[in-house]
Amino acid sequence: MIISMQGDWNVKVKAKSASYPQRFVVIGADTGNGVHSGTVGTTVNVTGDQWAIAIQNDPGGGYQQSDTKIKFPKTIGGNHSFEILSNDAGGDSDFNDLVLECSTPVNINDFLIYGHVSMYSGRCLFNPCWRGPFVIDTYVGLLEALKNNKIKKYIEKIYPERIPEDIGPFPPDPAPFKPIVIDLKGEATTPKTELLYQKLENPDLLSKKKAEEKASEFAATNYKLINTRKREVSLVDRSRVQDLKLVKAIEGLYFRCNTEPANNITLTFEEYDRTAAELAGDAYTGEGNRRLLGDTITDMNGNYIFRFSFDMSFPGIEDSSDQAPGENINVVAYPDVIVKVTSLAPNNVLYESAPYYNIPNKKRINLCLPKSQIQPSSACFNGNLIGSLGNVFIGGNQNTTASFFPSQLHRNGFNNDLEPSGKISVNSSLAGFKIDCAAWGGTIDMTGCMYDVSKTATQNKIKWYTIRIKRSGTIPWVFVSQNYKHPRYSKRNLPNYNGDDVGPFYNQLLKVDGGPAVSVPAYKNIQREMNVDHIDWVPDKIGRYMQLRTSIYDKVQGETKPGTFYVRVDGYDSNGNPVANATDMVALYIHNKPLNFNLSALTFADSSIVNAGCGLYRLEDYELNTEINFNFRANDPYGFVDSYALTMSRCPGPMIGLRVNEPNPPLSDTVSGDTIFSSGNASGNEPHACAGYSGTLQEFSDAGLINVGIQPALTEGGWIKADEYFTRLSFHLTARKRVTNGYNSGLSSLYQAHRGILMERINLPTP
Repeated sequence: MIISMQGDWNVKVKAKSASYPQRFVVIGADTGNGVHSGTVGTTVNVTGDQWAIAIQNDPGGGYQQSDTKIKFPKTIGGNHSFEILSNDAGGDSDFNDLVLECSTPVNINDFLIYGHVSMYSGRCLFNPCWRGPFVIDTYVGLLEALKNNKIKKYIEKIYPERIPEDIGPFPPDPAPFKPIVIDLKGEATTPKTELLYQKLENPDLLSKKKAEEKASEFAATNYKLINTRKREVSLVDRSRVQDLKLVKAIEGLYFRCNTEPANNITLTFEEYDRTAAELAGDAYTGEGNRRLLGDTITDMNGNYIFRFSFDMSFPGIEDSSDQAPGENINVVAYPDVIVKVTSLAPNNVLYESAPYYNIPNKKRINLCLPKSQIQPSSACFNGNLIGSLGNVFIGGNQNTTASFFPSQLHRNGFNNDLEPSGKISVNSSLAGFKIDCAAWGGTIDMTGCMYDVSKTATQNKIKWYTIRIKRSGTIPWVFVSQNYKHPRYSKRNLPNYNGDDVGPFYNQLLKVDGGPAVSVPAYKNIQREMNVDHIDWVPDKIGRYMQLRTSIYDKVQGETKPGTFYVRVDGYDSNGNPVANATDMVALYIHNKPLNFNLSALTFADSSIVNAGCGLYRLEDYELNTEINFNFRANDPYGFVDSYALTMSRCPGPMIGLRVNEPNPPLSDTVSGDTIFSSGNASGNEPHACAGYSGTLQEFSDAGLINVGIQPALTEGGWIKADEYFTRLSFHLTARKRVTNGYNSGLSSLYQAHRGILMERINLPTP
């Protein structure tokens, strides 16, 4: 397992107690990269904003990653230092096989945060790591806390906008959930601790040793701390009275929590500047300015060390925007820090903490993360190889024999239903949408269990995997050979870095279907590499092993043709042999063809009506009832139309009644209101039946354009009313197709077309 590092460190081999050869590797640094000897005394000066270090051992078959963990830092003299302990492939577990010591000079501009990270679950309404202030950091916790009247009244007072009108399944705030901070002791609003430093300007005050070390200008040895003090407490703070009854109510809600170490979790740190209202004493909102400080990864026990730089020099104090009016610019205020956990996309925040105020240069912070929000994707437990497609979990039993029997292809589970035809019905709230009898299209994230934590590393044999696809009714399989990448943590700050190749690779011969070893497009099982070889793959989205671009495979002689396809995944060991029970196959109905969708221009049946240009027609009184003609269609011969609608609007209002001359049937002879025709066929889109609906093709028994002829109803007196001299008619055609990539709403984007016609009366009405 890698250890993430920030800033400049001196790395030294402190001790070795192992029979296997040892070494350590530095990656992602500015200087000091490469493989270094595990000999005691080996020293490397490493520089860089963000880098990583790994310890490796060779039990006889080549070097592999050792298990590593950190000891918390200590400060001796003018240096911070901590140890990285390792355990190799030997039979003991004493973590003394190779010990590295990392040290760096203390600097007034450097900050060191460290601690233990755990995930909590159970009846935890308040974050168990916070007892002052009290913090609610999940929506579920907020709903439960609001059931207590004392707490509800307090939250209504300080966070009135956070009280949901209806207690529903979805949070009232956009993700991530902004913490509710109940700050009875005034920690959040009490002015910051202030430090007053004085630089030692007499060079004689520096020892000869320090001079020889060429200490940084901002080394702590160049400064002395004159005093530490608090800012003046505001009148709001002086008037604050701790509500003992409220404290008692909150303490009563700290039920027993289940906790577990949050190992291999990426933590992102931000510096937070309080808003003007927060500086004045209002509750924390999370709306202040932020600045990214960097990232770190927890070790195997959930421990972490994070270092960042923050300009404390004189006179340009970096945190000046977070200081109250009237402060001396030479008084340094500590920064405030927020911790976040994100998914692979940096903007997709799974969790963010309340601020940790007044962080000194060295601070221990133990973090508690709600397990409901932080679902580690680095491991799976007895899962299927095809476990989910996008956000749609695929239930049922793994199709380990790649059977084409409908009973084996029917994957019904997790409140979702994947039919043997490949049509999907989604009813699970976890997907974020509901749809019946949809096709698949676009790019589909394939996620599954290729490393099972219920088994030992030896039992997890999948080293390589292949993906095959073929259309129903055809014989040959096509091996998926798309390039697929996944990022490595050590390279996360490289410019224009998109990840390392997961595949395809052709250098590994595989015995496909038990035959002779052949070269086919194969992909590395990075789930195993991360858990066994401890390669620093980013754990987010590690369960995803392919982003299947379905449009590559649905062509017949270059033309897109929807249909049922079979997608098969197979796992192989390091020797290219098929791994037992490491096969899965599902059916997907792939449909990337657009709807047949058209709305023509509008014309009058009487071609003698004057066309003044730009869509404006000039009508005599006797022409005001002339039929308007156009044609339209919204159909899908494969049956995936969800609905369509043809509507008309009129300006000035109101809308007029219409006579529909063509087609007839099924349109009524007269239509009132703004809808000419609309239809959907929900009854035909039910799971297990999935009869489908082809739109206008089904309604009019015509796959082509549907001709329409309309006139004003006899009672309307014409397109332009007696007291009008001008009108505009607008026609709108809309439709949707039932198709998903596992993330959308289950429906395509809205198909829409618009046509308009302007009419002017030649004989103006008498005033």
